[in-house]
Amino acid sequence: MKQFFKFAFASCLGSLVSLFVVSLVIIAMIGAMVSSSSKTEEVKDNSVLVIDFNKPVYDRESNDFSNVISAIQDGIDNDNSIGLSEFIAVIHKAKEDDNIKAIMLNMSVLQSNGMATAQEIRDCLLDFKKSGKKIYAYSDMCDQKSYYIASVADKIQLNPAGMVTLSGLGGEVMYIKDLIDKLGVDVSLIRPKNNAYKSAGEMYISNKMSDANREQTHQYLSSIWNVMASQIAESRHIDINTFNNIVSSLNGFLPQDAVKNRIVDNLGFKTDFEDTITKYTINQYNMSNSTKLHFIKYSAYRQTMGEINTVKSNNIAIIYAYGDVSQGKGSDLSIGSETIVKSLRKAAENDKIKAIVLRVNSPGGDAIASELITNEVIRAKRKKPVIVSMGDMAASAGYEMSSNASYIVASETTLTGSIGVFGVLPNFNRALKEKLGITFDTVKTHANSNPLSVTTPMTEDAKMMMQRNVETFYLRFVSRVAKGRNKTPEYINSIARGRVWTGKDAKGLGLIDEYGGLQKAINIAAKKANLKDYGIVVYPKTKGIMGQILSSMDENTKIKSLTKELGKPYTFFLTLKNLSNMQGVQMRMPYIIEF
Repeated sequence: MKQFFKFAFASCLGSLVSLFVVSLVIIAMIGAMVSSSSKTEEVKDNSVLVIDFNKPVYDRESNDFSNVISAIQDGIDNDNSIGLSEFIAVIHKAKEDDNIKAIMLNMSVLQSNGMATAQEIRDCLLDFKKSGKKIYAYSDMCDQKSYYIASVADKIQLNPAGMVTLSGLGGEVMYIKDLIDKLGVDVSLIRPKNNAYKSAGEMYISNKMSDANREQTHQYLSSIWNVMASQIAESRHIDINTFNNIVSSLNGFLPQDAVKNRIVDNLGFKTDFEDTITKYTINQYNMSNSTKLHFIKYSAYRQTMGEINTVKSNNIAIIYAYGDVSQGKGSDLSIGSETIVKSLRKAAENDKIKAIVLRVNSPGGDAIASELITNEVIRAKRKKPVIVSMGDMAASAGYEMSSNASYIVASETTLTGSIGVFGVLPNFNRALKEKLGITFDTVKTHANSNPLSVTTPMTEDAKMMMQRNVETFYLRFVSRVAKGRNKTPEYINSIARGRVWTGKDAKGLGLIDEYGGLQKAINIAAKKANLKDYGIVVYPKTKGIMGQILSSMDENTKIKSLTKELGKPYTFFLTLKNLSNMQGVQMRMPYIIEF
């Protein structure tokens, strides 16, 4: 017994010492980061703003602690993510700043969920060019989203060993039916009888696309591509048919072909391109040949601005609803119904807030959580204008919470609609018995005492009950949308049935009101509230540094860390995890669509 206590004490002491040392290291690193971030760089005359698109792009600057971890690993770099809201403000300041003479874009694989974010960034850069200032773009390796942004540049240079992956859009959807069959898992997919387009749950019961899903996927990919292609062709002064032929034949991929077909202007290395930018800028502004240009990083320029959003006597509230929808509090990168409902209520009850902009960027999620948020949008709209700004996607639950706003703004490339529901009911009985030798026996007081058990087969009564449940939810969803969009339920049902639309198509169908990004939504909110001078109040509040430390091992951080280490294969395990965690009716987009 003495030996036991001896080893137990030694183990506890060792753990405490380790925890103390790790804490000191983390505090020292964070202290170094804070000290580094407190040094504000001076914006010198004749500066070029350098924007590296090798970081995640979110709707706003994220305080998710995984970014702090990344910053520590990468050697203290505050520029570990880009917030779209702040990016718009930064570029607007650079447009008016006499010290900034040009922008240099350093393009790589754009880390965003869809094309609408890229479109908002591109539109912002186009507005910058109205000042007469030039934009230059460089890339070692450029994907299609990055090239879409880079095409606004006056000159594009590609690494001689690089590549531009222009090939058109392809939607890749993962199916795991064969895998779960091998694991011995049985899955029931329950959806309304006319929801053939609601395909998110098909990955569990099929090993290929259904005809309905193939039809809708081809439709919205074509719609997005047509927007992208026409804008790229216009910026690069290429005939649209010629451009599409270049893409079809892959004649823009390789460096020599990219130059020949005017996809890029020339080949060279980044340091050489900086010399070229210096030469062009000196000529544009008639400077002395000895003039030195200063290249200032986006993160350093951003720091010179301090707090972007200021509070005044009259304000517009921006409420960010980003990520999957679930019940509870959520996080900076996920939508928790409790948090969004509280934010909407605060904004509605605050007399200094005259209008609300709800920024929705979500593929959907839990139906009950969606209902709670939708109900709060309706309540808030009774007191003041509620304008929805749709991001990359505002589909399914993301569309329901948007549908009853006073006005809806979306980009042409936003994925929206998907008005439909489904339920997935896994059964692990066969897997546990055959793979692990575990069986279950049940004692019941009624014939259906365990109707939704994941370890016993579902009865016919339970299946009928769930079918009625999804049918009722769907009719409620359709009714919500019909009332919010001032349409008949019959009309909404005809364009719903789980079908996904782009913003381009959604406008003609009456699902949205106007094309535009976040700034357009803010302008509309100000107009509807008769505001000329106003401040911005942001909800929900992001976590401070201490909150980040305390939540550093939450689910989102672990998922992103494992995804970074394991790459694409981790999504397979994540999908199985999502299957086991699904509860109740779901409002979601199809899983894992990669562009």
